[in-house]
Amino acid sequence: MKQIRKVAFIWFYNEKNQILLQERWDYSKIGEEWAFFGWWVEPWETPKEWFLREAKEELWLNMEDFDYKYIGDYIFEFSDRIVHRSIFLIKTDLKETDFIVYEWAWAKYFDLDDAKKLKFASPVDETIEIIKKYM
Repeated sequence: MKQIRKVAFIWFYNEKNQILLQERWDYSKIGEEWAFFGWWVEPWETPKEWFLREAKEELWLNMEDFDYKYIGDYIFEFSDRIVHRSIFLIKTDLKETDFIVYEWAWAKYFDLDDAKKLKFASPVDETIEIIKKYM
């Protein structure tokens, strides 16, 4: 039986439709070099509760100050697990240097096609295609 994981992601994007990712080279758990902001949703949390808490912990941001939208839950099946991804999307005029990343190293904006070429912990092409529709 495959393991089921519930995760939530915070997708910041700018006026050039570039997405913000966190660098993970020195903090990699399974060989990933880049990651989205976000991770496992605790069993007692809703995705929105997680989103508000995690943004505060990872970036020291109060998400009530942003115009964010919840674009939905999506199920992805991989060879070893099933992942339920809750996705929050935020358009921002903040520059890379405006973000203070507390849990990892730093953040960088990428074009969507360039992001697909990066090394993540799990495949992200489908997720990137989903968010393209909402940007």
